[in-house]
Amino acid sequence: MRPLKLSLRPGREPPPMPDNRERSFLFLQGPLSPFFRELGQALACAGCAVHRINFCGGDVFFWPSGNTHCWRGHVYEWPLWVAELMESCRVTDLVLMGDWRPLHREAIWIARLRGNRIWVYEEGYLRPGFVTLEEGGVNAYSSLPHTPGQVRRRARALAGERQPVPSLAPNPMMGRVLKTAWNHIGNVVLWPYFHRYRTHRPYNIGRELLGHIPRYLNRHKRRRHGLEVTRTLLRGGVPFYLMPLQLDADSQVRRHSPFTGMLECMAMVITDFARNAPAGSYLVFKNHPLDNGLRNYRRYMRSLGRAAGCSERLRFVEGVNPGPLLRKARGLVLCNSTIGMSALRMNKPVYCLGKSIYAMPGLAVNASQMSLADFWKSLPAPDPELMRDFFRVLRHDALVPGNFYSTQGIMDAVSASLERMGVTKGDEHDRRA
Repeated sequence: MRPLKLSLRPGREPPPMPDNRERSFLFLQGPLSPFFRELGQALACAGCAVHRINFCGGDVFFWPSGNTHCWRGHVYEWPLWVAELMESCRVTDLVLMGDWRPLHREAIWIARLRGNRIWVYEEGYLRPGFVTLEEGGVNAYSSLPHTPGQVRRRARALAGERQPVPSLAPNPMMGRVLKTAWNHIGNVVLWPYFHRYRTHRPYNIGRELLGHIPRYLNRHKRRRHGLEVTRTLLRGGVPFYLMPLQLDADSQVRRHSPFTGMLECMAMVITDFARNAPAGSYLVFKNHPLDNGLRNYRRYMRSLGRAAGCSERLRFVEGVNPGPLLRKARGLVLCNSTIGMSALRMNKPVYCLGKSIYAMPGLAVNASQMSLADFWKSLPAPDPELMRDFFRVLRHDALVPGNFYSTQGIMDAVSASLERMGVTKGDEHDRRA
């Protein structure tokens, strides 16, 4: 077999943004919505070449036609297959959501070797009203400045630059649920064609439904209990710390923290709280609103609390607005959830157990600065000036207004994405919008 000759430029920085007609965008998997299809159409209307790889039936349902390529091979064949596709399509830009997913990682490494630009989407660092779009990587792979000095220098460079404002487009949960269901229907209907496909999530849809259905049926009961616990804490004036839980399957937990999942993270925090937190203080766990119910965190908390001798000082809530708890909490302990940034904006001390874009001296505390045992008592508050600089840089360099799920939110995110990617809008796209 004749070896593939790639146009490789190892170690070279991406060149300046070329003309639209010289750019070729390759889309991998995106959010469970039509967002990538709409963005691809806008790029095509602007004169760019656009290609899409569909990995499963859900991908096909959201992007059924238009320069699509179906990947149905074995994982061992993927690197050469995608490299050949990049070469034949003369790809200059790679677009994807989730830079840690299987298959995405190999495509990113090959794209870097080619000198391509890599555009990575995620749910917004600040929500609602924004989605994350960074060039090169997100979260622990982000190119955002990661020291106070770098943040301040970048903020000074942005002085006078227009700051993006959040989109006001609605983003109802039901719309997201329906689009997720549409994706799963596509996976089931076209499974014979994509029978090798394996989701990046640790659980298949059948198992997740076994958790979601009972949670949906008893959601009102859980919310009533959460409201009751919240009212008791706030009215009683007891000192408490808040720990927001993340989704167990979140890459922020499984790849960008020292833990294998949220249970291990809870175990570490509860035992440290029992040993080192001030007497009379409480620790409140708030469950993630999209938790699939496959981990019974409340039951685990009670068991571990009894084992550690602090069960009377532990509380568990879900289905409630975190705002009142954030405002009254002495401090937050978390893995690396984006809710930590909301707490910083309220001038709350935050301890980050994992890797995070906001864990640095003057913002959130991590293990390199202080032990959790010391944090319970010292509670260092964030530096207001550094915090303002950080959020200025974050909005300008890593966020675009919009969302992935509502019609208006998608339109806002598409328009802002074109600007971030250095693409001049085409006349046809302007008429469509």
